[in-house]
Amino acid sequence: MVREENVKLMSKIAIYEKREGKREIALSGYYKSDYVRMNVLKTVVFATIAFLAVAAVIVFYKLDYILANIFKIDYKSLGLGILLIYAVWVLVYWLIARILYAWRYEKARPNIIDYNHNLKKLE
Repeated sequence: MVREENVKLMSKIAIYEKREGKREIALSGYYKSDYVRMNVLKTVVFATIAFLAVAAVIVFYKLDYILANIFKIDYKSLGLGILLIYAVWVLVYWLIARILYAWRYEKARPNIIDYNHNLKKLE
């Protein structure tokens, strides 16, 4: 005979798995530090790619000026300026990603604990 309590529990588990469980259950396979580091590394890589894309657009936009003044430009100070801007760019993205992914992990943790507890009760 089907127990009503088990049906409710299975429905609750299925609803969780269908909604936020897709992301959170995959997250539970990592330690917090590993999850945060992996996603911060991805963010830094994509921030670098975005910086290079923006720099390329700026170079193409200023190409007339660059070609006209190719021997007059102080490349050392230009390089240091670009390096400083890149460092600030990556630092901002790193900090935001670190805070965001740590918060997501902590937010999902209670839901995963409840999910595992419900699975054990269902057995």
